[in-house]
Amino acid sequence: MTISVAVLGLASFYGPAYAERAANHPDCEVVAVFPGETTDEQRTALGRPTDESITAEHDCRLYHDVDELLDAERVDAVVVATRTRRRADDACASLRAGVPVLTAKPAADSPQGADEIAVAAAEADLPAVTTSPARFDDAVATLGQRVHRGAIGDVVSVRAAIRHDRVPEAGIEANAEHAPKEAGSSYAMGFYTADALVWLADDRPERLSGELSNVNTSHSTHPDLGAATVHFADGSVGEMSMTYATDCRDPLGNWEIEVVGTDGILRTTHQGYDGIHWHAGKADDRRAEVFGRVQSPILDRQFDAFICAARSDSRPGAVPPAPDTVADALALCSAWEDAANSGVVDL
Repeated sequence: MTISVAVLGLASFYGPAYAERAANHPDCEVVAVFPGETTDEQRTALGRPTDESITAEHDCRLYHDVDELLDAERVDAVVVATRTRRRADDACASLRAGVPVLTAKPAADSPQGADEIAVAAAEADLPAVTTSPARFDDAVATLGQRVHRGAIGDVVSVRAAIRHDRVPEAGIEANAEHAPKEAGSSYAMGFYTADALVWLADDRPERLSGELSNVNTSHSTHPDLGAATVHFADGSVGEMSMTYATDCRDPLGNWEIEVVGTDGILRTTHQGYDGIHWHAGKADDRRAEVFGRVQSPILDRQFDAFICAARSDSRPGAVPPAPDTVADALALCSAWEDAANSGVVDL
């Protein structure tokens, strides 16, 4: 059975990325695209496809209204990568139309939006999947399995850090996640760390203290640096940090996770190497050569898991994190912003 996929939103990295994965999947085809409220020129500045290029590449139909697309097309799965201010509305509309959804991250621009998706998914009894890249990395997934089977005893602390290239200035006014009125890095990047804490800690969060700042991305209205401490009901502590202020990521990797337990410690870093060879020499010939480990194909696995859930008529939480867990993670992101302005926030 061929799965017909509609892609909503092209100004986010995830819209075109998932369209490509659908086109290369043996059981999928892209049948329709909603480019979002952006022009060809804006998307070109972002390095995203134009209306003509996306329809030509995937031989699909283009719509300028989501409801019209859902009414006109037989769609088996929807990728929702529209701007964060409308992402929850588009996800809920798809679920109410009887179609499973895979959202870009963050799933919404607020915990309330994520709650709305969870309710719509429960009412439709359909998968509502949120892109959660770290969970599809081999080492991170193994770390989670060991934590949950008690391999390090009771969890004492969880530390999660995300490091990423800073958001580019080109096209930022139309960036689906980072434009001035969109959710920004506290959600788009902070979700990595918040999801890790919600996933790996043994108890519920009670309060959060934290800081956010912009130190090297003057073209952005959102933070590019932050740290937070989360206190859990059982006395354990979580730490979240976000570095989005430099253009240095590869070969250093994206994220780091450490879990300390009463009987041991687990730690992993997402990176594409086991070793680095730094080549000295003239300025134009200096380079870092990485060798060893190959990064897990995380987005391929994420998309495959979504399609499997869509094909098998799975329920809302078929692909973790479940929709209500996503809402819990975004609640931490929201509290991080509040704490940066007002001090400690009770959760």
